[in-house]
Parts: sequence; C-alpha cells; structure tokens
Amino acid sequence: MSTTTGSRSSKKRKEATDVANAPKAPKKRRSQGPEPTKSPLIGPHESIIFELQPKYDILVASVISSTQIRKRISQATEHVGAPSEKPRIVLFHARPAEVCKLVTIVEHCKRVLSDQGRVWFQYNELFEMPPGTGRSKKTADTVEETVLDKDGDEGDSEEGEFETMKNTRFEKATMAAPPRTMKSLRVFFTTESVPELRSKKGVTLQSAES
Repeated sequence: MSTTTGSRSSKKRKEATDVANAPKAPKKRRSQGPEPTKSPLIGPHESIIFELQPKYDILVASVISSTQIRKRISQATEHVGAPSEKPRIVLFHARPAEVCKLVTIVEHCKRVLSDQGRVWFQYNELFEMPPGTGRSKKTADTVEETVLDKDGDEGDSEEGEFETMKNTRFEKATMAAPPRTMKSLRVFFTTESVPELRSKKGVTLQSAES
C-alpha cells in the first residue's frame, strides 16, 4: 500500500517539474495604436520654433473658434511671468477667421502686464497657411450661376458668337480656380526683446517702451 502511494507521489512531483520546466509561450505584444497625427496648424511655425528654442522657452498657443479667451490670457501671462533660465515667449497663431480673437487675447495680455508694471514686446508676422486650411468650401454650382450674356445681331454671326462664349466663359466657369496662397497672423508675445525676431523681414514690433 505504502509503495503504491509513494510511486503516485513521485509521479505527481515529476509531472509538476515537467510543467514548470516547459517553455513558456511568448507573451502577445499589445497592438500599438496609431501614432497621434500632428495638427496641420503647427506646420508653418515649426521652423521658427526650431530656430528660437535653443535660447528661448516657447509656449505655442493656437487660437481657434472654441478657444476660451480668459484661459488663453491666463496661460500666456503666467508663462511669460514665471521665473525661468531662458527668456519666455508665447507664440499665438490663428486661422484668418480667428485673427480678431487672437488680437483680443493679445490686447488683454498687454493690459495685464501693464497693470503689473511690466514691459511687453509684441512681434507680428504674417505666415502662409497650409493648403486647404482656413478656406471655405464653395457649395454653389459655378456652371448654373454663370450667366452668358449675348450681345450683337441675330443671323449668320450667331454660331460664331456661341462658339466664342463656349470656349471662353463656359470653360472658365467649369475650370477649377488655381489654389491661392492664403496668409494669416501670428504674434510672438514676450517680456524681453528678441533680436532674432526684430531682424526678420516682414516682422513688425509693438512694445510698452515705444
């Protein structure tokens, strides 16, 4: 009886050892989700950010239709007012439809700093928008809205006149207009002078000192 029990125990221990030494199945790697897409709005500013970052602490603040004005004012004034080893800059940028909102935010930021007895510098620059952004879609049918006026006498000249209109006005109406470059405004707001911006062509400066 004891011999049978001992053999069973030995067999169980061997099975447990075999299971423990069995190669473990490789863990399934979690599938990585798609990488976050970069906003097309930041594209036009990457080069200037790269240029200024070694010397300045830059906060990039986009202004869109859903932007809360008070929140942006608070973020901007806190950023430029906080102690830092490097001078601090807030880069405001907006699409053409939100430029007025951007200007409102900047004006309030200037007022806050002036009330604190601090100087401010505002560098304004126009930048080119990425293709397809900030441009409203045309939903009207261009062909249907095109009116072909006909002047002149009836008769033999009618066919030639029709051909002329078909080859000019009608073709122009149906052809897509070439893409036009659209520009918008960006503002660099800071409490210190930024020579790198002041020396750039097309940049205008406003300051509490002027």
